[in-house]
Amino acid sequence: MRGWFASLPIHQKLIAFVLAVSTAAVLAALSGLLAFDIARFRSSAFDETQALARVIARNSSGAVLFNDPDAARDILQSVEVKPSVSRACLYAATGSLFAAYRRPPAPPCPAVAEEARGWRTLAVVAPVSRSGRMVGTVYVERRLADLPGRIFVTAAAALVMLIVAGILAFALARRMQQLISRPIVALAGAARAIGRDRFELPEISAPPDETGELVRSFRDMVQRLASANAERDDLLRRERQASRLKDEFLAALSHELRTPLNAILGWTQILEATDPDPQMVAKAVASVSRNARAQSRVIEDLLDVSRIVTGKMQLSLAAVDVRATLQAAVDVIAPAASAKRIRVDVAVPPVPCIVQADPDRLRQVLWNLLSNAVKFTDAGGTVAASVVEGEREFSIAIADTGIGISAEFLPFVFERFRQADGSPTREHGGLGLGLAIVKDVVELHSGTVRAGSDGPGRGATFIVVLPRLVGAPEAAPPRATIAPLTRLDGVDVVAIDDNQDALEILGRVLVSAGAHVRAFSSPESALADIRRAPPFAVLCDIAMPEMDGFAVLAAIEALDRERGTTTPVLALTAYAAPADREKSRAAGFRAHIAKPYDAAELVRLIAAIRSPSSQST
Repeated sequence: MRGWFASLPIHQKLIAFVLAVSTAAVLAALSGLLAFDIARFRSSAFDETQALARVIARNSSGAVLFNDPDAARDILQSVEVKPSVSRACLYAATGSLFAAYRRPPAPPCPAVAEEARGWRTLAVVAPVSRSGRMVGTVYVERRLADLPGRIFVTAAAALVMLIVAGILAFALARRMQQLISRPIVALAGAARAIGRDRFELPEISAPPDETGELVRSFRDMVQRLASANAERDDLLRRERQASRLKDEFLAALSHELRTPLNAILGWTQILEATDPDPQMVAKAVASVSRNARAQSRVIEDLLDVSRIVTGKMQLSLAAVDVRATLQAAVDVIAPAASAKRIRVDVAVPPVPCIVQADPDRLRQVLWNLLSNAVKFTDAGGTVAASVVEGEREFSIAIADTGIGISAEFLPFVFERFRQADGSPTREHGGLGLGLAIVKDVVELHSGTVRAGSDGPGRGATFIVVLPRLVGAPEAAPPRATIAPLTRLDGVDVVAIDDNQDALEILGRVLVSAGAHVRAFSSPESALADIRRAPPFAVLCDIAMPEMDGFAVLAAIEALDRERGTTTPVLALTAYAAPADREKSRAAGFRAHIAKPYDAAELVRLIAAIRSPSSQST
């Protein structure tokens, strides 16, 4: 029974529950009513029989007193009109039977008159008195034969009431169960749908009770679950996108590093395997130089991104004329634009446009934007660079007539590693870092950059907005220029580097400038030579297996203290971060030169040591 009931739907359980409770309640009420009716009937029969016995006792007192049994029998015979009376007996004061009436098949009068209340009969005793003296006793016995019929009638009426009550209870239960079960059934259906990864909750009525609270709580739970599922899907999408971008970036990085490396190694193998003529040598040198610079730009972009992400990019702020910086960047990309027959137009205000910026980083921003414009503009196109003066800022716009940017990609144009076309068949190379670096560097200058395009084939415009320098001078400071190759005739230089190729190149650069070079791959050998003959200056690598550059610097300073001399030591290292530069300065190096270095700049730094006003860089 329990298993059968448990398998019923909830609305049928509610109906069965209401019917069971209603039936039980009606049965209890009817049983109580029947018991009350039986008790009342027995009590009424007892009172009626007792009244009859008292009447017989009053009427038969004379017959007993005058010892007239016939008169007494006549009085007792009067109960014959009462079909329910089975016996009526009159006893003398001595207890002997004086007169009797018996309705067959009732038995004879009992020997002793006693009251009795049985299920089938009841007996009543009443005293017979005369002038206050008891002269006898009346015994009247009544049958309860009409009680079963009364019970049957009552039971039949109760059954009819039970059926009517059951019908009413069923109708009410069907009506009321909908109020309770309908939201729960709807919730069960919604739960099944949600189990199939669907989060569309149908409209469910929420009554103002616990069921309504359950519906509302379930709705809130579904909303949170749907939100969490959406976040999960978005996270998975982002992870897949990040994984795809990572794969595309690694493939692009491999391509961007291997392509120039292939050209460099290819030319070196050709030069090693053949007896090249001067024209081939010149072509090889140009190719190696061009590809080495391309590889250097890739590495610098990666380092810049690393510095930005880790918060280690530092700016050397100064008052900078945007016009001069823009013109310098245009001069750099002019040969590439000329090779593609791209016209570059520059429009700047006639007055200085001074901002507070790091000159090198600002030049990097404008060069990135201009080089992108040239790269993505077809031959015969136009690149326009302009500066617009505002009340509180200067806007630098770089516009081109190139391939443009799609509306779908435009919001992501400044994201790292993101490229409009990351496939192997893409027409334009690159790592997708240039514009991300532009955005980060501009924001470090408290500026903004935005991109705009009317769509593919309609060109693109990038606008950099930088705040004006408050209290800026009327004229921009003169542009710093690098002196042409300076001669180092007669200058004695010690070069220390554990890499033989790097040492060979450094020696040739210094010798070509007229210097006398003593090159050592071992720091111990170099220190021994310096002890023997102090040089004018020392160029020393930092990372070396036997003794690093800081230990070499300390040893040279110890020799200088012994001799009372000062030997300038310049750090020449692949450690190029600002923190590395600061560490070198703090240690006592006269200058910090990062590899790969510019030969003219290196020679200029050594020549500048002769000047008392020279400062470390």
